Amino acid sequence: MTGTDTQRADAGARTVGAALEEAVRRFVVAGIGEDAARADARLLAAHACGVGPDGLDGALASAVPPVFEEYVGRREAREPAELIVGHAWFMGHRFELAPGVFVPKPETQEIVEEAINKLRGLLLRGNTSPLVVDLCAGPGTMAVTIARRVPEARLYGIELSQVAARAAQRNARGTGACIVQGDACEAFPEFDGTVDLIVTNPPYIPIGLRTSTPEVLKHDPPLALWAGEGGLAMIRAMERTASRLLAPGGVLLLEHGHYQLESVPRLFGGTGRWSSAESRSTCNDGMLVAVRNSVPPQGG
Repeated sequence: MTGTDTQRADAGARTVGAALEEAVRRFVVAGIGEDAARADARLLAAHACGVGPDGLDGALASAVPPVFEEYVGRREAREPAELIVGHAWFMGHRFELAPGVFVPKPETQEIVEEAINKLRGLLLRGNTSPLVVDLCAGPGTMAVTIARRVPEARLYGIELSQVAARAAQRNARGTGACIVQGDACEAFPEFDGTVDLIVTNPPYIPIGLRTSTPEVLKHDPPLALWAGEGGLAMIRAMERTASRLLAPGGVLLLEHGHYQLESVPRLFGGTGRWSSAESRSTCNDGMLVAVRNSVPPQGG
């Protein structure tokens, strides 16, 4: 169904618009916030109708496709809408997903926006081809979006999960971003001491913490979530990798939990490798902004 006039609902038939509103109500009762419930209902309805997000309004008067009820039931059980339809929209672009691939989250947009602003500043200061690395790239959300918004930059990403790395490589086609499968702790030794900007969304949930949503705990891959006592194990590793890769004055943008707004800057400040390291809250979590000092890169 495409929402054309030939597919308009007969008088009295249940329409996409009515089904969408009912889905929103069911999602809210299931514990999903109202804004997220509406966004998810629209994503599922658009997919059921075979249209993009911009085409859904033209299909609201059409008869509801039978598959929409299946989608609603799965989302009501707290399966992420993005995994139901097999893709996510992030900053206006579609990212293909697959079972076992981390679903992009809205708070990551704040890191990407910060990265874009910093890269545009570098361009204005005469760095015509800044080098950017995305550690723990997932489906390529950050690397691919930055490559699209700042085409002058050279984008490289690395992801340990083979299924996620393959998804990232598909998402990167045509953007110039290069994403490889591998261990972020050993990433890109050929770039040691030359990288201008690193972005990373590593695992940062402490073992035993259950404050995340069912969507995260039941459907995101464990490899992307758990990070030992205090949730700092992978953040420590990213500190070492970033300090090795970054040029003096290079910047690291790292996503972490809202419960780590003090512990993460303290961790970085204790290494002697950063001239500044400050965290601030994002819409759901936290973001560290750290600047590499002039000490020669170290691997330890």
